[in-house]
Amino acid sequence: MQAILQPEKTLYNAVIITMNPELEVIRNGYVTISGNTITEIGEGIPKNGKNMVDIQGDIIIPGFVNAHTHLPMTLYRGLADDLPLKTWLEDHIWPAEATHTHEKNVRKGARLGLAEMIQTGTTTFCDMYFFADAVAEETAKSGMRAVMNEAILDFPTNSYPHVEVALAKAQQFIEKWKQHPLIYPGLVFHATYSCSKETLLKVKHLSNQFGLRISTHISETQDEVAQITERYGLNPPHYLHELGMLTENTLGAHCIWLTEEDQALFKKSGAHVVHCPSSNLKLGSGIAPVATYLQKGINVALGTDGCASNNNLDMVEEMRLAALLQKGINHNPELLPAREALKMATINGAKALGLDHLIGSIEVGKRADLAIVSTKNTFMQPIYDYYSALVYAMNSSCIDTVMADGNVLMLNRELMTVKDIIITDGKFL
Repeated sequence: MQAILQPEKTLYNAVIITMNPELEVIRNGYVTISGNTITEIGEGIPKNGKNMVDIQGDIIIPGFVNAHTHLPMTLYRGLADDLPLKTWLEDHIWPAEATHTHEKNVRKGARLGLAEMIQTGTTTFCDMYFFADAVAEETAKSGMRAVMNEAILDFPTNSYPHVEVALAKAQQFIEKWKQHPLIYPGLVFHATYSCSKETLLKVKHLSNQFGLRISTHISETQDEVAQITERYGLNPPHYLHELGMLTENTLGAHCIWLTEEDQALFKKSGAHVVHCPSSNLKLGSGIAPVATYLQKGINVALGTDGCASNNNLDMVEEMRLAALLQKGINHNPELLPAREALKMATINGAKALGLDHLIGSIEVGKRADLAIVSTKNTFMQPIYDYYSALVYAMNSSCIDTVMADGNVLMLNRELMTVKDIIITDGKFL
């Protein structure tokens, strides 16, 4: 397997789950990689392949796309569990962040989160947190791909004294990272209840100026919907729509409480929903009817949210839970089949981030962002249907090797790029 570390390589004797528009599965296939790009895909064994790597019948899938998280919050994993969102956030998480969130700790939490995501097959994520420059630097060193920027709120944080500084930092981040091959600047504001109209319009201006995605929390709880409706006379999606901020560049995390009219706005505008089932269940926020959203033609991606409310960054778990929840709440086992769940975790996430021309599927010309799933693991035996095995049977221990941009991030379960991740005494606070 050492040949896999070379810039030119061919992975053969593999089952390739392409996630291309035809959802093609190649059962005895190969993938040739040159630098960061997939240059050839086919059946059998190529005649002139360099650095041939026998995958021994294992499965190659696109790397997962975690479309919503708060990466450094790994440090608050398990800090305040079994609480409703408002209490959890305002009485526990924000006070803890006020005391402990500074650049050194953010870097430490970022490294821990990056390692966890690599070990669970994620190669790309969308992040919303503070000290974004530090998170970007750690991400770039890890070899992962990310859309991110400074999280914008109207009140002071340890990262900035007031919102005008946050907006300035966001623009500086864009200028610094806009040409980077792995870090893609976006705009991230916390929510309509934590940002004024003036702040949102400034975020919109930056998005329009640079042509960037906007990520935010939308209709996560009934309290949020009631609060915004009372304040503005419109619920969160309609308020954002009135501001011109519900567009094909908008990622709405959670979107649990979308009305029929909200769903029509999402469909018409091309805005994306990011479903975070574990976090939504743990905080008792509700269950987003994403099967309905998908049936209406809304693009739905998957995210883990942060470790403080999940409590992990495992997209394998999110994928399985997303599929099972829709079957259970609708009393219909045919809803959200396995291949749709895998789309949510891969190509749908890439579309939400505006990166589907580069990642999310295994196709010639796209970046080599891949995960190799061991079929020798007991969870993966026997296999009658590959999508079923990947969504309902696999867990993250089955993910053997992970590659992003053609570079190996994990080989045979050994991390290759992220170091210094252990909190020595087992706790952070």
